[in-house]
Amino acid sequence: MMNKGVSGVLWLVLALPCLPIGQRVLAADIADEVRATEPGPASENGGFLELGLTATLASRIAQTPDAADNDNFDLEFGVAISAGYRYKRLFLEASESGFDGLNLGVTLHESARWSVDLLLANIAGSLTVESDEPPPPVTEEEKNRATLERDSLFIAAGTRVTGYFGDSIVQLRLVSDWYDDNGILGSARVGRQWQLGNWNLQAVGGARYYSPRFNNYLFGVSADEQTQRFPRYRAGSAWIPEVELGASMPVSRDWVYTTRLRFRLYPNSISNSPLVDDSADAILTTGLHYVF
Repeated sequence: MMNKGVSGVLWLVLALPCLPIGQRVLAADIADEVRATEPGPASENGGFLELGLTATLASRIAQTPDAADNDNFDLEFGVAISAGYRYKRLFLEASESGFDGLNLGVTLHESARWSVDLLLANIAGSLTVESDEPPPPVTEEEKNRATLERDSLFIAAGTRVTGYFGDSIVQLRLVSDWYDDNGILGSARVGRQWQLGNWNLQAVGGARYYSPRFNNYLFGVSADEQTQRFPRYRAGSAWIPEVELGASMPVSRDWVYTTRLRFRLYPNSISNSPLVDDSADAILTTGLHYVF
């Protein structure tokens, strides 16, 4: 069995042909746009590739297989890979610092202030690939583990609108899952950057929306899944406020140091789910990145 985080592995495979590299992509997740030295639409073809060594301290809402070990504080070390490419109006973006996973799309309109993108495939979540069909879970422990490790992949399509106002950015996004008809998700965010000497400081705030169908896909418990630990639960819609504070500084011509703190607060429709153990995520990530 192999569990693949699509936003981590699949987009890396897709991004390998992204040569030549070295220019900023036209469209981007607001988390990346707000870090650009000159925010705004950029029409040139090309792409980028960035590799980093990161450390992350995180408190997440997710339950763990061991019910007695749910302090939810994790210290993680890893390799961060971001890549993107644009050819004329077509673009591919996959950033480890982004909010919304991998995006494949086409720009429908661009001006000095506005960019309107059609997202053909917005991909995030995880998918379990089995070499053989596993037997159905029988015991309580097997059912609990299967529920916690179930697929969360979604592949959606929709529209993203980005507005540029000096050092501030507004981004609106609405997509619908076409992978398995699992509902609608959207977001509205505002970002701003400040220069302080060699430091680039950033702040992004806003909210994301989960339709009842999509929220239940992630956090619901069906009649077939329910156990003593995880009773049946049906989630309603959710508005999820989130904020990110970040800073970056060039260390040399090709190396950049970055740090960011992301906080997300979950409503009752999510925090009441037996699959979660808290009502907020707090994630601090710091790293050193090489930009090709």
